[in-house]
Amino acid sequence: MFATRVRTTSSLAAVLDAAVPGFRALAPYALLAIVGVELALLTAFLPGTVDRSLHGPTADFHNLYGPAHNRELPGLYSPFLVVLLYPIALLPEMDAYRVFFGLNVACLVAVALVMQGGVRSFEAKAAVALAPVALPQVHWALRLGHLTPIIALLLIASLMLLQTRPRHAAALLALVSIKPQYLIAPVLFLFWKRRFRLVAIVIATSALLAGLGFAVIGPDSVRQFVAYYLDWGPNSTDNLLPVQQSWMISWTGFQLSLGQPANPLLTLDLVILSLGVALFAWARTAGAASAAVTGLMLIPLTPYAQFYDGALVLVAIALILRTDTPVMVRGALSAALYLAAVATQASIPFPVKDVLGPAHTNGIYWLAPALVLSAATFAIFTVRASNPKEGAPW
Repeated sequence: MFATRVRTTSSLAAVLDAAVPGFRALAPYALLAIVGVELALLTAFLPGTVDRSLHGPTADFHNLYGPAHNRELPGLYSPFLVVLLYPIALLPEMDAYRVFFGLNVACLVAVALVMQGGVRSFEAKAAVALAPVALPQVHWALRLGHLTPIIALLLIASLMLLQTRPRHAAALLALVSIKPQYLIAPVLFLFWKRRFRLVAIVIATSALLAGLGFAVIGPDSVRQFVAYYLDWGPNSTDNLLPVQQSWMISWTGFQLSLGQPANPLLTLDLVILSLGVALFAWARTAGAASAAVTGLMLIPLTPYAQFYDGALVLVAIALILRTDTPVMVRGALSAALYLAAVATQASIPFPVKDVLGPAHTNGIYWLAPALVLSAATFAIFTVRASNPKEGAPW
């Protein structure tokens, strides 16, 4: 049965190669076209991002700085975030924002370097190097002062390390608990692969880190933190204004982008459907390919993802590029995902003039369905092997 699956997958790839004559000859020109799009995006977004880093305002970073400076709970983030940010929270807020901005940029550069490990040609390296710094969601994360570039680097590093140093990877993965909804896909992956010891390491380390935060904030913070989560409600949009719900790119936002109200039951159904696709893909893949599927499922398996976290598509692309999947599949999926992220951001009504206005969008949010479809496609064209090649260049 396994041999049949391998032959079928290989034959499909061969058919695709034959169906696109001269693909390899056209690839450099396609990559240069992508570089042109990225340069256009960079030209549009970079001036505003640089200006924000120099002059402010500190925007959403204020919501992280305040709790760290005053040693208070940072909302639904892990209390460990206070420990992480406390050293820079000793600075004046604008100075702390600039330091945090620099840390995010450094993580972004590291992401770009890791992504280049999966490509060889000059054109591919140029496209990959520009991809993180040109993505609109990255610029909004930088401007608003969010954790997205840091989370992206942590996820890429931990998912790659799972193949060689799994215990170290699990401990590193626990740092993602500062934004816990993005632990859902990696932990489900570990459960599916029956890596229960690694799950225990992730949970225990996450609890230890949270405990450090509680110790810094004070013992009463434990009760208050539990109260926050109990007050969250069955629908992840309960604590958001209608227009803020439009900024979500998870399945809730996808429903709104279709002109429909976000139904919690339908959101749950779509998450469960995404999980089914994830299990199918994880069953057909191993090693680097399974890590890539996990990266693809970060947003579809969480009920809450704001637009700036669309930059986590870079995790999926970075991991896809480091697999031995056929070149055309890797390239096409990476380009399609990037395009879906850009198109989704173009449809998001942010910034808005009326924060108290009704939920609305400027078009369809393609990112979540594109991630799920990519996971299914990736699984179909990936040959499961006991020792998969990692980082096969193209």
